[in-house]
Amino acid sequence: MGNALFVVWRESLEAFLIAGILYAWLKGNDDTCKGRRALFIGLAAGVGLALLLGWALLTVQDELSGNALEAFQIGTLLVAAGLITQMVLWMRKASASMSGELRAGMSKALETGAFAVFALVLWMRSRFNTQVDFTTLLIPTVIQGIAMACFFIPLLALTLSGLTPDRIPAATGLSNFVRITAGAVGTSVTTTLWDNRMALHHAHLVEAISRPDSPARMMLQNLQSQGMSQEQA
Repeated sequence: MGNALFVVWRESLEAFLIAGILYAWLKGNDDTCKGRRALFIGLAAGVGLALLLGWALLTVQDELSGNALEAFQIGTLLVAAGLITQMVLWMRKASASMSGELRAGMSKALETGAFAVFALVLWMRSRFNTQVDFTTLLIPTVIQGIAMACFFIPLLALTLSGLTPDRIPAATGLSNFVRITAGAVGTSVTTTLWDNRMALHHAHLVEAISRPDSPARMMLQNLQSQGMSQEQA
């Protein structure tokens, strides 16, 4: 079940990316809006057809067993491979006239998708507590790594655009040097400021809790009187 969900997630992400590229191209080249209308209708029909086809495949697969099931699965794989091959051949044929627009649309879609994933990661990390385990910490980090790659690919392409091939290696090295150096300095400054402010606020909290008549101590005593332990309060 987990593998199936991962495949559905991966293919859905690719489909949304392609739809975003097509929408960006149609928005700049389709003044009548007929193309965008057809795109939305096609997306809705594709989602409906995918759900219907998935239900039919699962229903048929549950009724088969043994050699019949293996033959059905092999046939499904061959049909899927044929559809993917047809899509690749069509894109290769159409890329001659759409390459520039597709690159611009892809860069915009990658950047927009990366920022959306960053927002998702921030939301996931906002739900952490003191009992968070390693898996919960790992999942947002992996997702953020994918978003970082999607963010830096168009950024690097924009940085190197307009350069002659003989200058690209030097420009790439200089860009990486500046990015890494600036990131290291920024991380050091941010970490130092964070530690200093954390120590300051920790001292203020300890001072506030230490007073017998402080609102914080009264709140802690109220929570403990309701049945909470000292750690929970």
